[in-house]
Amino acid sequence: EPATDDGNIAAVKFNFVDLRVVQSKTMPCSVDLCGIIVAFKPFVEFTSKDGKALVKREITVADDTTTSMDIAIWGDRAKMEDKDFEGSPLVCLKGVTVKEFKGGRTGSLEQAGSIVFDSTLPDAERVRQWWKASGGQASFTSLSLSAEGVTDLMTLQAKPLPCTAEVCGVVVSSKAPFSFTSQAGKALVKREIVIADHSGLSMQVTLWGERAQQDDALFDGGVVVLLRGVLVKEWNGGRSGSLLEAGSLIFSPTTPEAEKVKLWWLTG
Repeated sequence: EPATDDGNIAAVKFNFVDLRVVQSKTMPCSVDLCGIIVAFKPFVEFTSKDGKALVKREITVADDTTTSMDIAIWGDRAKMEDKDFEGSPLVCLKGVTVKEFKGGRTGSLEQAGSIVFDSTLPDAERVRQWWKASGGQASFTSLSLSAEGVTDLMTLQAKPLPCTAEVCGVVVSSKAPFSFTSQAGKALVKREIVIADHSGLSMQVTLWGERAQQDDALFDGGVVVLLRGVLVKEWNGGRSGSLLEAGSLIFSPTTPEAEKVKLWWLTG
């Protein structure tokens, strides 16, 4: 049974806001959140600048606004067993400090805050039903990714690597999904696509999991895609991208950048 801070959920009074509201709040702020843990990292132990021994774990929480945010938890909470975070559990967090970080927004659960798993509060029930119905297949917009906006592929060439970027382009080729087992024994599925934009350059981007397994037809016919949260690295002397789990994939977006790319493709 996952640990909670005080065993008596009624004693913790929540004043929930959804993550879309967090997007427009003035930073820094403190909020209570209710969502699904869609990703987590192992805990890390390190020493702060002032010599204090710290333990930290990062989790990614998403809610029914299809928005996600990275949140750091500390100390004994961070040291809870990995299995407590597995299987997309529902979590309520009281006292999350949200700050600007690298152009995005990230949270940190305050010492005086609370973490409660599997709540039966009405907000929790709503989020649980959403996750069962459609949330598990949703693509999330991450508040924690850089909000620099779309970078064209020419400009991307000059960025120091590795970097995380938002790109928009035409899918000029797409391979079939490929299933394999990682060195750690995890079953993975990936699909490689190549996108091109109006700067005249192209780049390979790898999609993972359910995004990779979407119908082949979605990637045909010169479709324009908006990819937010692409980790770009050096590869074979060039640059290639990998869409992060916290990122998002949007087909046929209606943004000004997408219109520019579409016009270039149609007239090119």
